[in-house]
Amino acid sequence: MVLDEGRLSVSEAASRHLPEQGGIELQRDRPAKVHSWHSHAVHETLVVLEGSMVLEYVVADGDERTIRFGEVGAGARIELPARTIHQSTAGQDGCVYFIIPEGGKAAVTTKYSDPIRATSED
Repeated sequence: MVLDEGRLSVSEAASRHLPEQGGIELQRDRPAKVHSWHSHAVHETLVVLEGSMVLEYVVADGDERTIRFGEVGAGARIELPARTIHQSTAGQDGCVYFIIPEGGKAAVTTKYSDPIRATSED
């Protein structure tokens, strides 16, 4: 799920990842900022430009679900297939990263109160 692209400047990363049509989002999270459990209707790629984050995600194996996690830093590229339930917490220096939705279109987000049971919030 995580690929190392080496360190890229904002300009280099934008040039490499900007779709032919549509856009990408540049996100800055302050230290310890949490994006609680959620999923998106489309595939998303995250490219970390500065700082770090801890990414947690749910892995399903038949009826069993487990949570995995890893810390990623500048230069990391994270592929999140559509409907992957995940959350992130910015590192001690915060995190600056691109969010690149499939097709350059804003993704519909579903929030979850319990990622193991995958019950969406109303």
